[in-house]
Amino acid sequence: MKLAILQLQKIIFVLCLSGILPVFAQSERAWPIITFTCDKAKNEMKLKNEVKWGVIGKNFNFNKSKGLYNPWDLVKIEERGKYKLVSEKKQLKLKCKLARAEYTLVVKPKIFNPSFAGKCGDRLSVKVSVYKGKAILIEDKDMEKFCHGNAPVMRGIKVTDANSKVKLYEVSRSRFY
Repeated sequence: MKLAILQLQKIIFVLCLSGILPVFAQSERAWPIITFTCDKAKNEMKLKNEVKWGVIGKNFNFNKSKGLYNPWDLVKIEERGKYKLVSEKKQLKLKCKLARAEYTLVVKPKIFNPSFAGKCGDRLSVKVSVYKGKAILIEDKDMEKFCHGNAPVMRGIKVTDANSKVKLYEVSRSRFY
């Protein structure tokens, strides 16, 4: 009997690590991280959307010079009596000069609920616009449409200068979180 219980615990643990059964991970808070790279050698730029869990995410070492950005820096949280309200404070303008053109990514916060204490108010994502010079290639593309449910999550964006194409990388929500 003890052996069967131990084997069941191992199976549950492996399923949680693989993302098939993310029961235990859901109890910790996910912290969003945006990574930007401008690779002139490959003639491309990338924006990566990811999360870190719990204390690791809360204490993550963001570093703008390394292209590591905290979406929470894009919002302000105002105390209004017993309420906390979340609103946009600023946007990121990330530029990348490649062989044929200069590209700009404009990253804005995606606020799910302006009431911090409301459903998904303590959750945040971003939306991204991509420009080639002054021409808009993509406008306000949500990296995450909803804070819950089974909608796909945008894992990354890649722009290749050779053809000016924007490639979007979506994954299922269960694979992202």
